[in-house]
Amino acid sequence: MTDWMENYDPDWIMDELLEETGHGKPAMEVLRYAIQEADRRQDIPYMFMFRIQFCRESTFYGDGLELLIMFPELLALADQYPNQTGNPRYVFRFEGEHVMWVYKWILDNCVDFYQISMEDCKNFFEDYRKRCVSMGFSLRNYYATLYGFYEQIDPEFSEECFHKFEKLPRDSHSDCRACERNMEIQFYLDKGDLEKANKLSKDIESFRLTCGSEEKRSAWLRMKIAYMNYYLEQGEYEKALGYSRLVERYMNGETEYQCWDDFMVCYAYTNIGKALKIYKEHWKEWLHIRCPMNMFHMGENVCIFLKKLKEARKGDTVKIHYDSSFPLYRESSQYKIMELFDFYYEQTKEIAEKFDQRNGTDYYKQELEESLHEDV
Repeated sequence: MTDWMENYDPDWIMDELLEETGHGKPAMEVLRYAIQEADRRQDIPYMFMFRIQFCRESTFYGDGLELLIMFPELLALADQYPNQTGNPRYVFRFEGEHVMWVYKWILDNCVDFYQISMEDCKNFFEDYRKRCVSMGFSLRNYYATLYGFYEQIDPEFSEECFHKFEKLPRDSHSDCRACERNMEIQFYLDKGDLEKANKLSKDIESFRLTCGSEEKRSAWLRMKIAYMNYYLEQGEYEKALGYSRLVERYMNGETEYQCWDDFMVCYAYTNIGKALKIYKEHWKEWLHIRCPMNMFHMGENVCIFLKKLKEARKGDTVKIHYDSSFPLYRESSQYKIMELFDFYYEQTKEIAEKFDQRNGTDYYKQELEESLHEDV
């Protein structure tokens, strides 16, 4: 690590070292050192660039926690150097515009972390709105993020925000057309308007609309995941399984596509042996999830799986080779299924209560109970 810091070459770090290192935690570790060195040298362009790349790694290959820690530094840089020219690697005229793009990821994280108080969430949204206005951006994306945040808190207000988003013009700060189309598809799936969602999906299905990311299947994968979850909620498990298999076949390394707990639920209703196999392969990585919203959905899905496993088995035990990192670990590897269920249920219920307390609703507690007591 010290060799490349002494022979500081920011372009080499971005183009070669990070490519060799790989995404996620390894990349963020390299970027921490790179940020320190850029700061020491007062290399302003790369004081921005390394922090932006760090935020990107946390968002797309991590759990977003590091993004929350790093972003205030990045925003302070944007305020200190408002006229800093944008890095030629990207399309932004000024780095402040690029920072506003990262700000959207922060607003998305307001949904996912109950540790961000409602007051702080509202302050983030208001600060973002003011910055959009001062920089001459359309408020289209502001209303899109409000729609997502309030969807489970105030559905009526959320829907109002969605329709304001629809009416406002696109500009350079808007998400790509494919990402916006996926949001529209999700809206109509949530409304139960499958016909409208299907009509909107055609351009992504045919790849006439693709996401601007390097992975051209990104928008297509997001759409397939939306349909998988729609059919899961409808209790049409064979259809959900079809989408699950497509996503599993084409998913890449980005965190958002690693939907193994959703795949597990699809199999819990169609092939319990396959569901058990997925659980055995992924329990450990799930144990170390740090994003509370991801923890909630994973816990909910594991509870559904264990409930179906109990129904499918004649006995009340299962053999799973946990290691000592699992809180209920025992050398015999024999566990009562309901003992495991209770462990995940209590954890998930606690997270639901914390989200509901922050949001002033009982949405997540109700969702958990309904998912476990639904007779389909």
